[in-house]
Amino acid sequence: MEPYIVWLILGVVLVVAEIFIPSFFIFWFGVGAFVASGLSVAFGTLVQVTAFAVVSGLLVLFTRPFAKKISGKEPRKIHIDEIIGKTAVVTETIDNLAGKGLIRVGGDVWRALSVDDSIVESGKKVTILKVDGTHLVVKKIEGGEQK
Repeated sequence: MEPYIVWLILGVVLVVAEIFIPSFFIFWFGVGAFVASGLSVAFGTLVQVTAFAVVSGLLVLFTRPFAKKISGKEPRKIHIDEIIGKTAVVTETIDNLAGKGLIRVGGDVWRALSVDDSIVESGKKVTILKVDGTHLVVKKIEGGEQK
């Protein structure tokens, strides 16, 4: 297979991968592969690989700060221990047997389980007792109606 075809295929794969893994990082390696493909017509493998590395590296280096700026702030990080003991509102009725239940803690929605397998209706307030895998184990607050 001709080198320019290999570089073109690599470039397309990398650009398409950027669609599925939006990091604004892989795309520049695709551009580097396209440059190497163009150079493969007149230059040898060493020049192609060097051009790929230099173009990709420079594009990443110079556009990464810009990409971070336009993509917005970093995602908020949460420490699981911070939410234990907090009050939350049930947004989907918690029914352990049916495997259903969602709660809202601050601005985040979590899957929830009732500590005693009781059904907790939507709109009720609960206290977060612990984390069990990807679920929060909660206890209904008596008289805890959301207003």
